[in-house]
Amino acid sequence: IQSYIYTNDKLQATSYLNKFSVLTRLILEQSNNDLITLEDEIKALTLYLELEAERFGNKLHYNIQVHEAVMVESIRIPPMLIQPYVENAIKHGLMHSKTTWNLGIEFNTHHNGLLVVIDDNGVGRKKSGEINRSRHSAHQSFAMNANQHRLEILNKGFSDEIGLKVIDKMDSLGQPIGTRVELYIPNSLAKQD
Repeated sequence: IQSYIYTNDKLQATSYLNKFSVLTRLILEQSNNDLITLEDEIKALTLYLELEAERFGNKLHYNIQVHEAVMVESIRIPPMLIQPYVENAIKHGLMHSKTTWNLGIEFNTHHNGLLVVIDDNGVGRKKSGEINRSRHSAHQSFAMNANQHRLEILNKGFSDEIGLKVIDKMDSLGQPIGTRVELYIPNSLAKQD
């Protein structure tokens, strides 16, 4: 927003500010609920990604894919469960990459639940960690620690737990080519209306 104001691009500043205010309002509304529809989570994610794509001069290319079997209007999940992993992919994986940033988010059914896959072509966790340590001597991934703690809280008292798998993608030579996060939300938590 500040950049658009400096360059006197009032239309872009207004557009960005409007989107940002809608996203802020959505997040505040969603944070008051124990569960929100997957449809609302995807709306917030889409708006967030639109802002990030605009912020980085359209270097970010993203795709959100929802498989037919996923009933977005009736599945209810805890709010802001997916967004921190998407933000982490951008901030720690893609932002350090010199190539075009590709981010895919896929929603599919899996066993008795919802499988969310967040896939990026960033520098990978190891390289990102090295970069962050060189920039901030005491860097710790607050978002990942906070997400892990939140999953532990959400999983208390349930026999089926939210599952998280983080996969470091490698090419045939063993070089990092991104990260894949798989978030499994069982039906006991992904409640249907």
